[in-house]
Amino acid sequence: MKNAIQQTSFSRYVYLFIIVMAILQGGVLYAATDYTLRNYIGLPAPVVYLPMLLAIFVPSVSSYLVTSLKSALFYLCLVCAALLIVWINFWYGGEAKSESEANPFTAIVMLTLLFFFLLPWLQLRLSTGVGNPDYLSLINSYIRNAVLGVLACVIGGIVAGIIKLAGFLFGIVNLTYLSEIFDNALIYWVGFCLGFNISLVFMRSAFDFQAGKIAGYVARVLLPALNIIAVIFIAGLIFSAGTGARIGGLDSFTMLWFLILNIILLNLVYGAGAEPFRFRGWLNYFVLFSIVLLNIFSVLSLYGILTRVNQYSWSMSRLYAFTLALFLAAIILAYSIAVVCRRSNWAGLLGTINKTGILVLIAGILVISSPLADFNRISVNSLMTAIGDGKIKIDSDLKYRLESLGHRGEAALATLKASPQYSTELERSPYEQRETITLKEILLIAKNSPALPDSWWAGNPDFSESWYCKEKNTESECLGFMADVNKDGEDDVVACYYEPLRTSFSCYVWQRITVVTEEGTEMDEWRQVDSQESESMSSELRQTNWNKLKEGRFLLKTKEWQQIDVQE
Repeated sequence: MKNAIQQTSFSRYVYLFIIVMAILQGGVLYAATDYTLRNYIGLPAPVVYLPMLLAIFVPSVSSYLVTSLKSALFYLCLVCAALLIVWINFWYGGEAKSESEANPFTAIVMLTLLFFFLLPWLQLRLSTGVGNPDYLSLINSYIRNAVLGVLACVIGGIVAGIIKLAGFLFGIVNLTYLSEIFDNALIYWVGFCLGFNISLVFMRSAFDFQAGKIAGYVARVLLPALNIIAVIFIAGLIFSAGTGARIGGLDSFTMLWFLILNIILLNLVYGAGAEPFRFRGWLNYFVLFSIVLLNIFSVLSLYGILTRVNQYSWSMSRLYAFTLALFLAAIILAYSIAVVCRRSNWAGLLGTINKTGILVLIAGILVISSPLADFNRISVNSLMTAIGDGKIKIDSDLKYRLESLGHRGEAALATLKASPQYSTELERSPYEQRETITLKEILLIAKNSPALPDSWWAGNPDFSESWYCKEKNTESECLGFMADVNKDGEDDVVACYYEPLRTSFSCYVWQRITVVTEEGTEMDEWRQVDSQESESMSSELRQTNWNKLKEGRFLLKTKEWQQIDVQE
């Protein structure tokens, strides 16, 4: 481990510096999270959360990096960190017009990822002077930073809890002044920040442990289990595709997490030891084969995202997911090529692949947080194209989405509002019942079926799924026909709903009853008396059955179930 971080004892001035930074951090976080104080200060919307972001990351970065207060490179790193924070803040919140529109969540996530991947490189540069560290030192630094960060958070929480407990106990014995001092949000924040930063610096200097080696032992058990799951899933996928059985919706989010977990475990097993690890016997080849199979998960995740884009449009979440899926697909493909070329010795290329991947990931975060890849612009342009193609419903949800996409979204919204065709629809809730299209307009009548009675139509009949049939450019169908479902010698009305992604279709039955009005006259009413679900083994069989139903080719079979009624 030629580039390992050297354990050094930090001077008292380093701890004094960290204490001052932690006190400032706690004070700023208190002010940023207190709504009344934040309003009193009255910062403009684009910078309302900038002090909080600076307070979260600058002191934390300094606690991770500090080795000596005489290092000019250390201060340069802090200045660069502050500049990155300012840039990310304005990129993700610079267009906010009010505090309610400003949301620091995306900025916090991006900065957390950015500093997580950057810090080990900077730590090794500060401690060893090496700008291109070896991969073993790098991965151990990542694991060590994560473990120490979690432990420091726990210690900070314990300190805050002790302060809370002290305030409570002092209140019991009537030490009101002390109780009020300790029972204060500012003191809680300062206590947490002091506990977090001091413990982090102390653990960096005092503990030299190989967290990667410990995690590697655990990963050697979990990785084969994950490989077994992957093989079973792919076998089921092939079987379902071969037999025409229904395959559930491809959840790209789950696929991405599965890939991420595999990559983490692979690196813990093969990249966290001084010598490349190798499973014994057949298990080694099974794991290597499973690495190649992961490409199928990469393709499925990309396919799932692109399918949604084709159905609707690009959105911010789909752009982030697609970018991540592309990155993971490239990493998995590189692993697979290494396995095919080197087989059991593939881990020798792991460091090169991952170091390149980390640098690409850092660059990618910076690119998507810049005009080079303006996701807002891409989302707005894609939404407007989808609206023109009839893929997107015009309702208040669309209005909200456009308003959240900055000035480009607001410009697109203004364009839509200028159109009489869209201005009213933009104010309509997606959950509001559409009255512009009636069931009578979209209900298909089965072949050879008598016309549905006017008395049935007069009651404005409907069922929940008919909403899908009323949508523009929908593939859903609603079908009606007459049939003596209860075998009483009189036809009943049956309405069925078909949706392409399901293996079943639903049917509803209305029965005619005769009621006597207050004037003594008789009139017909229709009451919905039953609902049925017709299940098929595959979407192809369901399509065939639905076509037969449209042709009027159906049978009425006696149901085994009886009606449940209340006992008198």
